[in-house]
Amino acid sequence: MGILEIHNLNKSFGGTHVINDFSLDVTELTLCCLVGPNGAGKTTTMDLITGRQKPTSGRIVLRDDDITGLGEHEIAQRGIGRKFQVPAVFRELSVRQNFEVSYSQEVNPFRNMFRRQPAGFKSRLDEVATLTGLKDRLHVEAGLLSHGETQWLEIGMVLMQNPAILLLDEPVAGMTESEIEKTIVFLNQLKKNHTLIVVEHDMSFVREIADVVTVMHMGSFLAQGKLSEIENNPKVREVYLGEPEI
Repeated sequence: MGILEIHNLNKSFGGTHVINDFSLDVTELTLCCLVGPNGAGKTTTMDLITGRQKPTSGRIVLRDDDITGLGEHEIAQRGIGRKFQVPAVFRELSVRQNFEVSYSQEVNPFRNMFRRQPAGFKSRLDEVATLTGLKDRLHVEAGLLSHGETQWLEIGMVLMQNPAILLLDEPVAGMTESEIEKTIVFLNQLKKNHTLIVVEHDMSFVREIADVVTVMHMGSFLAQGKLSEIENNPKVREVYLGEPEI
C-alpha cells in the first residue's frame, strides 16, 4: 500500500531546474534509500516533501491527502518527521528533557520544563529510549553525548511525535564502525512499525537496511528496485560508470 506518492515533481531556482518531473511511490512499512551523486536532487526532494521548499509544479500526496505546498509545521502535523544530517538537539538539556520537549505541542522548550508531563509521555519515552539505546542515558546532558548518541537522540526526538513517515539525511555520517552497526540494528527494528526514507552515500550501509533503493540523476528518477537489481541495472551502470559509489 502506498503511503506517500510524488507525482511529476519539478523545482526550479531561477532558470535552473533541480528537480525534473520526478515521481515516486513509497510503500508503507518499508525503508526506501534515496541515492545518487552530489547534485542529484536528493536533499531538495526531502525539502519539498517536508514543506521546507515549495515545488514549481507537481503533487505530493500523503495517504490520499494532497500536502503539496503546505508549510513545514502543517506537514509535520500530518505525520512526516525529518532528521537533518547535522543534529539539532538542546545541548544544555538532558536526554529526557529533549524527549519531553519534542513530545509536547508547546513550542517554547524552557516553558515545557515547568509544565506537567503530557498524557502518554512516559510510555512513549520508554519505547523511544529503548529503541534508540539511550535508556541508561536519560539524565545525561545532551552536550556530553557521543556523535552517534546525539544522532540517535535526534531521531528519537522525531519519533516522540510518532510520525507516519520518517525522513533521515545521511544518518551515519561521522559515526564510528560500532555506532554504524548499532544504527543498522536500530533502523531495521524501526522499519517494522514505521515507513522511512533515507538519503545515504554509504552503499555498504544501504545494503544492510534498504528494502528498496531509488536512484536519482540530475534531478530525475533513474531507477528503483532492490539493491541487487540496481547494481545490475544497465542505465545505472552507464550513468555511474567509473564512479566508486552510487
